[in-house]
Amino acid sequence: LLQNLMSSDNNVRIRSELTFKHMMESNPDAFLFSLIQIALNDSLELAVRQASLLHLKRAVPLYWSPAFDNFRGPNTINQEVKQTLRESLLKLIGDPDSKIRSSSGYAIVQIAAVDYPDEWPTLMDRLYTSTTNPQYSVYEIIGSLYVMQEIFDDVVTDEQFFEQGIAVQVLKTCEMLLEGVNYNLEIKVETLRLLQVVCNSLVDVDLEIPSRESFCHAVVPQIYQLLLNISRTVSESGQYVNQLMAWDFKHQLYTVLNFLVNAYAELLDRFISDSLDLALLDLSLESKVYTQLLTVEPMQSIFESIFVELVQALIEIHGLGSIEKISKLCDLLIPLSTLPFSKIDEYNADFNQFVTDESGLDGQITVRDSIRELLSDMNAKDNSIFIHILVQKFGHIQDFSMDQLGVEAVIFLLACCFDNDDTIVSQPPFDVNHFLNNVVELATNERLINEEFQFLVARLILMIPKFIFKYASICKALGIPSFEKISSIITELGGADDYLIIKSAILVSLQYYNYFIRAKEFSTDIQHKLLELVDQLKEDSEEDTNMMLLEVMTIIICIDNKSLSQNADSIHLILSIGFKNDSNFALNTSLFECIEDLISDIPRETYWNLVSSVFPSLLEKISEFDGEYNSQIDLSLQVISVFIKGQTGQEFSPQVFQSTFAVVTKFILACDEDALLQSGSECLIELVKNSVSLCSAYVDNETHETGIEILLKSVSKLLSPSMSDRAIAKLGDLVTVLLNQFSDSIDEYLEDILKALTVRLVKAKEVPTIENMILIFNMLTISQPQATINFLNSFTVGDEPALSKILPIWFQAYEIMRGYNSILSNVRAFMEIFKLNYPAVKHLIVDGDALQLQVPEGIIITRSMAKKVPVKYEKIPADAKIIKLLLDELKNEITSGKNIEISLKQGHGHDNYHESETGDDHDPHHNHFEDAEKEDDWEDMEGRGEATFDQLKSYVDDDGTTKRGSDATDNDMRQLLIEFFKECTSKNIADFESIYNSCLSETQKNFLSESI
Repeated sequence: LLQNLMSSDNNVRIRSELTFKHMMESNPDAFLFSLIQIALNDSLELAVRQASLLHLKRAVPLYWSPAFDNFRGPNTINQEVKQTLRESLLKLIGDPDSKIRSSSGYAIVQIAAVDYPDEWPTLMDRLYTSTTNPQYSVYEIIGSLYVMQEIFDDVVTDEQFFEQGIAVQVLKTCEMLLEGVNYNLEIKVETLRLLQVVCNSLVDVDLEIPSRESFCHAVVPQIYQLLLNISRTVSESGQYVNQLMAWDFKHQLYTVLNFLVNAYAELLDRFISDSLDLALLDLSLESKVYTQLLTVEPMQSIFESIFVELVQALIEIHGLGSIEKISKLCDLLIPLSTLPFSKIDEYNADFNQFVTDESGLDGQITVRDSIRELLSDMNAKDNSIFIHILVQKFGHIQDFSMDQLGVEAVIFLLACCFDNDDTIVSQPPFDVNHFLNNVVELATNERLINEEFQFLVARLILMIPKFIFKYASICKALGIPSFEKISSIITELGGADDYLIIKSAILVSLQYYNYFIRAKEFSTDIQHKLLELVDQLKEDSEEDTNMMLLEVMTIIICIDNKSLSQNADSIHLILSIGFKNDSNFALNTSLFECIEDLISDIPRETYWNLVSSVFPSLLEKISEFDGEYNSQIDLSLQVISVFIKGQTGQEFSPQVFQSTFAVVTKFILACDEDALLQSGSECLIELVKNSVSLCSAYVDNETHETGIEILLKSVSKLLSPSMSDRAIAKLGDLVTVLLNQFSDSIDEYLEDILKALTVRLVKAKEVPTIENMILIFNMLTISQPQATINFLNSFTVGDEPALSKILPIWFQAYEIMRGYNSILSNVRAFMEIFKLNYPAVKHLIVDGDALQLQVPEGIIITRSMAKKVPVKYEKIPADAKIIKLLLDELKNEITSGKNIEISLKQGHGHDNYHESETGDDHDPHHNHFEDAEKEDDWEDMEGRGEATFDQLKSYVDDDGTTKRGSDATDNDMRQLLIEFFKECTSKNIADFESIYNSCLSETQKNFLSESI
């Protein structure tokens, strides 16, 4: 049956699946017993045995125990069958086949998750025995070690690990296996993997439990000393470099050592010097073999990388200190930095990979990556010495064309050192200007510009701006001349298919120069040369290169955007790159930035020339809409929006408006795709906002509908119940445009629009859509509070007045709203609603603060259980809710204090206000005002006694003529709120006194007194 399940014949396989399913459901005991017997039978085909364990893993959660989330039952597996399975699986983890070991190990961990320790108390003892008894085979030991790794990750609790002795037992087992001469390297490697899991547990320990903290402080140095001694023993012979498994062993050793150094540096200081010496010894042993291996296949790069990472960690803690050690490390890193032949072939075959690596976007960690981190994180003194040594080596090179690989490695290391942003300790002991002139001359030397090996010149070009930036206080003035000199070779680099590595390096280097040279300081001559390079590379550019090209284009454009915008070549170049991967969000963002920079402050005539050149092709793409999502159409709509936003305050020319309005509105009326409707709506909003009179005068040639009628049809479609929240995310903005710009023309439809909008708001689930629609009600309430609230109370949604439905949503949306202006409009709207003293608002009961979780005595609620418990809230009148929200906003404003300007620039939002290190702000049961009582800020309020409304009123009366920050504008939310609460207190607006006495906590009352 298992063989038939793997049959290529569909009919056979389907029949077998049905039979198989019936067997499992009708008698799970017999089914699982049969599967384990098949797995144990080593005379059967390996594929069948593997399949039996695969199906066993799937069936165990269904029938083993109700403790499994997907337990199907109704009965559990017979106890005798369970015992047979447990024993059999323990046998199978010693199977010679790694897949059998892995699958059986997985099943053991599954079962242990629900059975250990109560139902399977002997499990750990069996695993210890399997690893320490010499009579067991290599496979049994390896399998047991593997299972122990997985169990520690998924099953063993901290209490079992620390207090019940598992940690001690496992560490003893690891020590015995690592030091035992009768255990081979494969066993030792698996032991180190187990030790890594143990170390993870030591790092994650709760240090508030003293016994655990002292345990960690005691064993971590012992583990480190053990591994250091073992590593030294292996290294002293020097023979391990000839064995692949020995490299793996060393790699695992250094992985654990590196982990411990990074996690417990303060406990390991006494070992750092010896560790560094040993790491340098290993690097010296391996660098020769490593270089030979890399000329064939970079199979050992990951092993070498971890050694370098450990050296980095050690140096960060201790520093190298001596010139001798730094010189030794330098000599070791040069061969390790050599470009592998395979990488050279890869770059030559596809320059895109070169750009990816230089951009740091390749997910694979290489030795060069580790070396770059090591050198860029060195302390300033070591960094300075390292640079001096490399500069000397560079100066002693007689013929750069003889050993280009070695020279390229030296230049790479220099660039890494220049990336180090530690301050320079002293004046460098070499002539900075002389060195710079030499490298610029080399980078432009015709003899070194070689199609077969472009990497030396490319590396020089990439290093130069990093060097200038490092020593900017000395040679920043040479930045532009150096780039001009390098740009002079562009004309010698052939056509679009030639010297792609060097061309890429020139463009990437421009980004480095831009760190310390403003784009406008470069000449237009350089601008046009660079533009030509972008044009050449774009033909074969892919993903990361496309991103690089557009990022570089923003710099090129800013050299002189008015010059580039004189013709449409640049905008078409930008669009051709952006549309190569039109669904890439990051690339789209760079594309929009390029367009914004290009059209910024250009003459009106130039702008219209660009629009006339670009819009026809974009509108043609949109017109080809066939009902399905199309990323090109999506991007076309967004590009048009960016163009329109770039020239605010200028109405479109009638011809361009008519063609754009016709295409975009027809598209919206025909489209039902969410993302496209969102982009289309935004495009229409921007178009209409900038062309109000043209929209009013517009008449469709075919239908004879006016522009306003077409807008109303678009709004009507978006208000349709069939539209998703995502599709109508911009509906609020569109209605706002109608209300602001065409209120007289749509007066007869206004009530129907607002009623439909209210219904959509009640049904909406997506936060951005809700926020967008709420802003309309903010606007209406601020301008006409009485009329707006009367309107919402005049009709029903379901069986309740719309006002009763809308206010709770309004409150919820406010608490998570982003954007200073949006929050301010909400604050103003709430103030107006409160001042109305509207009976329906006062009588509406809504959710107040979240109540603390009530747990019966003797019941333990875990974190995961707490997350599933429904949050309960106190019930308060809606007018009291408004006061609480506004009071909370005032608290946010005051505690923001001097940082308010920074918070505004970074994006004012309610989530910015409620950040805490404890994460309590994400807990719905958490009361922030209770926290406030514990803070030092509230110390000056102690001893005030119980706050009263009369006291509060007296503060206001005494200070009635004084306004803190009286020069504040109407947009100063803090001042606005203070004045609101002063007015409410002095005039007892809307019976504020009653809310103060019945709904505010003592903390809130004290805060209000202090604030006003």
